Amino acid sequence: MNVLSCQHVSELIDQSITLIDGTDTEYAMTLVRVDTHPGHGDEVNDHYVENFSLVLKGPEDTRFPQGNYLLSHPELGEQILHMLPVGDATYTITINTQA
Repeated sequence: MNVLSCQHVSELIDQSITLIDGTDTEYAMTLVRVDTHPGHGDEVNDHYVENFSLVLKGPEDTRFPQGNYLLSHPELGEQILHMLPVGDATYTITINTQA
């Protein structure tokens, strides 16, 4: 099973995902929603396309710059993903794959 599939990640909405920064400090992030983007669900060369973003809410007293972060959750394992700030303590991670 692809732990980073849109279907699997969508099941984690409203759950806490642990973000671990470069100093091994852990922060609780909440998966607020999953947004799909154009092309999601298409087939390209007989491969299923997934194009979606995780929208996370982080702690109000900490800001994270754009960069790669280790995220951990029992259903996802540990994944290093690229995260972008998009607003007050809100962040997005885009997944774009062909399987």
